[in-house]
Amino acid sequence: MRKTFAAAFTAASLILASGAAYAAEWTVDPAKSSIGFTVEQGGAPVSGSFGSWTAKIDFDPENVSAAKIEATIATGSAQMANAQFAGMLPGADWLATEAFPEARFTSTSVTAKGGNAYEAEGTLSLRGEEKPVTLAFTLDITGGTAVAKGTATLSRSAYGIGASVGQDNLKDAVAVTIDLTATR
Repeated sequence: MRKTFAAAFTAASLILASGAAYAAEWTVDPAKSSIGFTVEQGGAPVSGSFGSWTAKIDFDPENVSAAKIEATIATGSAQMANAQFAGMLPGADWLATEAFPEARFTSTSVTAKGGNAYEAEGTLSLRGEEKPVTLAFTLDITGGTAVAKGTATLSRSAYGIGASVGQDNLKDAVAVTIDLTATR
């Protein structure tokens, strides 16, 4: 009887534990989500977006310290309305998409900042460089749907992007924005 109870208790514990782990996994809906970027050129903002990317998000607001966020972006999917800028992006001086077809963000920690505000500290691998990045975001969860909106600021020169362009014309700071809708 004890062995049966112990086996049943162990099985129930494993089922509950796996259910709790599953509850933290979110599936991003690409049709309702975007990753964009903006840089100031000649005093005006110039924006674009990435058309192809994936994200793996394990997040439970009740256990933020266990959160993990990974995103992989196809650098060749960068899009801009300005045809001249769009044509330059894949080049060796910019995203160098042939040599570096992917950029990857991997969180190292996520912390709650109060209310629905969070920060994900992590590493961005881009053009063969790995640099620390902080993504500040808000998260609203309604039922099984989560909406996250956030921003991170990168130094394009730290990644060797547009090295031939002076910062007088094209600012160094690049704002990366996320707008994600995910379900569990």
